[in-house]
Amino acid sequence: MRREILITLPRYDDVTEYLSQFSQQIEDSANERGIKIKKLKDNEAKQKEFEKVVKKLDCKMIIFNGHGSAEEIRGQKEIIVKLGVNDNLLRERIVYARSCHVAFKLGKECTKNTREGCFIGYDRPFQFYVDTQWLGNPLKDNLARLFLHSSNLVPISIIKGNSTSDANENSKKNILKNINKVLRDFNAESFKIAEALWNNYEGQVLYGNPNVKL
Repeated sequence: MRREILITLPRYDDVTEYLSQFSQQIEDSANERGIKIKKLKDNEAKQKEFEKVVKKLDCKMIIFNGHGSAEEIRGQKEIIVKLGVNDNLLRERIVYARSCHVAFKLGKECTKNTREGCFIGYDRPFQFYVDTQWLGNPLKDNLARLFLHSSNLVPISIIKGNSTSDANENSKKNILKNINKVLRDFNAESFKIAEALWNNYEGQVLYGNPNVKL
């Protein structure tokens, strides 16, 4: 298995556009450390292409961006991984899935009886708010950054050499830091934003080996 990363970058609505654009931070971190990263962008983020690339490159780490449910992860407008169909492709790898509910069943199942497999994801909806004035330029959206930078810290910490457990904790500590910041800078939206951040904190879970490194 290669010390490389595969990342899906679908873009077909505001949610996937934001997730994909903020993933540039992850790509930059990998490039700084000389770790190859294979991007499945837009129409490449489909099941057939995903399966082909996983089998060909055998990357140790996979990062998913996109919509999801308890049993599936979506790519570009279609299911890319489904429990009982091709979840075996995730076994023994480090997986981070920024998708709603996906850890609840899929994350648990694909790490059962594995030695090196680890899945970090969410057992409830992954939430973030946006400042609509920046819909055309997401990376300038500091409201969305409160959510998406924290979630980026999972793969970025792993890229920097941390264990999966430490990466998960680094991300969650940053969420708490942002909750405190939001409540200090109190305004009419503070409680709503803090509640969504807390949802992500509570919902972010790790299954499998907590000590594995890239």
